[in-house]
Amino acid sequence: MTIRWRTSSATSSQVWYGTSPSNLNFTTTVNGSRTDHEVKVSGLPAGTTFYYAVGNTSSQLTAPDNEHYFKTSPAPGTAVPTSIWVLGDAGKANAAQRSVRDAFYAYNGGQHADLILALGDNAYSDGTDQEYQDAWFENMYEGTLINSVLWPCPGNHDIISANSQNETGPYYDIFTLPRNGEAGGAPSGTEAYYSFDYGNIHFVSLNSEDIDHGPNSPMLAWLEQDLAANTQLWVVAILHRVIYHSSILSDFRQNFVPVLEAGGVDLVMYGHQHSYRRSYLIDGHYGSGNGSFDPNTMAIDAGDGRPDGDGAYQKPGTLTPHAGTVYMVSGSAGPVSSLPSPITFMPYEAGDPEGLGSVHISVFGGQMDVKFINYEMQMLDHFTINKQIAIGSPPTVSVTAPANGTNYSSPQAVALAANASDNGGSVTQVEFFVNNSSVGVDNQAPYSINFTPPADGTYNITAVATDNDDNTTTSQVVQFTVGPVTTCVRINAGSDDAEERPTGSVNFTSGDLELVIDGDPDGQTVGLRFNDLNIPQGANIASAHLQFTVDENTNDNPCTLTISGQASDNAAAFGTQNFSISSLPRANATASWTPSDWLAVGDAGFAQQSPNIGPIIQEIVNRPGFSASSSIALIIEGIGRRTAEAYEGGASVAPELCIEWSMAPIAFDCPNIPANIGTPCDDGDNTTLNDMVGANCICAGTPTACTGIGDADGDGV
Repeated sequence: MTIRWRTSSATSSQVWYGTSPSNLNFTTTVNGSRTDHEVKVSGLPAGTTFYYAVGNTSSQLTAPDNEHYFKTSPAPGTAVPTSIWVLGDAGKANAAQRSVRDAFYAYNGGQHADLILALGDNAYSDGTDQEYQDAWFENMYEGTLINSVLWPCPGNHDIISANSQNETGPYYDIFTLPRNGEAGGAPSGTEAYYSFDYGNIHFVSLNSEDIDHGPNSPMLAWLEQDLAANTQLWVVAILHRVIYHSSILSDFRQNFVPVLEAGGVDLVMYGHQHSYRRSYLIDGHYGSGNGSFDPNTMAIDAGDGRPDGDGAYQKPGTLTPHAGTVYMVSGSAGPVSSLPSPITFMPYEAGDPEGLGSVHISVFGGQMDVKFINYEMQMLDHFTINKQIAIGSPPTVSVTAPANGTNYSSPQAVALAANASDNGGSVTQVEFFVNNSSVGVDNQAPYSINFTPPADGTYNITAVATDNDDNTTTSQVVQFTVGPVTTCVRINAGSDDAEERPTGSVNFTSGDLELVIDGDPDGQTVGLRFNDLNIPQGANIASAHLQFTVDENTNDNPCTLTISGQASDNAAAFGTQNFSISSLPRANATASWTPSDWLAVGDAGFAQQSPNIGPIIQEIVNRPGFSASSSIALIIEGIGRRTAEAYEGGASVAPELCIEWSMAPIAFDCPNIPANIGTPCDDGDNTTLNDMVGANCICAGTPTACTGIGDADGDGV
């Protein structure tokens, strides 16, 4: 494991590490003075978590804590739950990039990503050192990079200040990449392209920029050698330039794609285009566009690849050449643009604005799940690839409890339950996972276990069903939260941020929002309508605020704003008739805001954040007719002016509403268990069926005719 950091003064380099943050009993030291520190810690066991601190031979610069840790790669070939975050063209260092980051963190519940893949254009516009600091290490991903390993490839903006022939420039100065096969794979002899293994996944990072792509190129010869030696079940390749729909990479399609597909590659990801799109499961397409694609011979599976749609893509259970590949463009983790012309075999796509986002990949055993999560925390696309040696039909499984999105006010026992069945066979067990860690197994229906969350946070549940032929199926993720939850949503339509002039006319199309003077000294009334909050009726609102982004730094003072809320169970879209906003019925609670001056265009900090409007939101969600699908409308009036971005000025900088909330403690029928009467359970007796909590708050099942004999053959009956 290589650990890197930077200091303002030149010092020696030292890393303290150990298996507990309270016992960092090992050290590795590099003598000599430097400001860019690089320490390689070697001889560590596979798949082990180590906590660490960095500093010099005189003192530690970071205090040991639970966040400074690294986990060594699992042993090659080991099937372990693996979480991968993919960021394409993420080097903008802007509010849009942060919105993608925050949406992924919220969607993923702040859970650890084992790997981060960066698809090039990691630092705009010239790949300078300062641009890397701004885009990755300062106020961006630093909280994640202290415990997740980053694996990049270069893009065209990176190599403006770097040279791959002699491996110089900020890209090569900042990243330490395997040139000698030290992370698995064949030695490439260069950091310009490389490979590595993580468990049963083989990753290949290619250089699409300033390296020869010809048929006799060293990179192609290395790739053939690397894939020929690979024994891992999964193969994932990354590069920057778009393979399809680009004349620049015609030689890459003709020379490299056949080698990748012969090597059994499952997924190829690249950026460059600032949008999202991906293909069917295809093979053998080495032309550039629609005309050369033959669906009869090149589409291995022309379905959507979704378990809840046409079905997951199926591939053989061993590494197999030409069994199908999904090609994906994901270059919108910082910028987003309109979609280029359509490609028939890449029908799943998203451009400006909804296509601003990143990709999450989870791999466990023979299943790979891929999701595109946009800046509004929406999953716009997903697909699954299954690799199983099928004997009979695989089982089906779904998590039935708790319901997705359930919130518990504090840590408590939670009943996890699943339905599982097998057509033509039998389910032998259901194993439950929380945040990719196994928390229990049940081998008898109804399948359930109790799990007590250790602390407040977000928990992702999956259930893995195994049948009598050892086929396995993993359920879709169900998420629940413990403790306060923060929900942030932005205005997501031009009609939902509106300005009502003093004359009563309503404008829906302005690129900015004047709060509240816009020429007329009487000021205007601004309406903001927020959708997709997913907050239950009666939730406890701890706090709430509005967040704006500066459009103009012209400040008219004094400026005092009053924020109120529409008294509605479900706020409808604003009307076009005169005075349609100011005439709305109001909740009783209001909030007064005297904002400080807004100094710089693009700022979206504390100065642009309203005071707490929690009482307004509380009054609305307490309404009997409010539901999780309800919309909330807020109204701003007052004097003076601050000018904010509107939705038309950019979806990623539109006004945002953030609400911290939790549910009241649940009252269980049987608080000592805790559970409700009728809840499925396991009484520990294999000779009973249909176990559940009875009226006496005791878990018991229905005795069978075999009571007293026991489960001699261990089949659960």
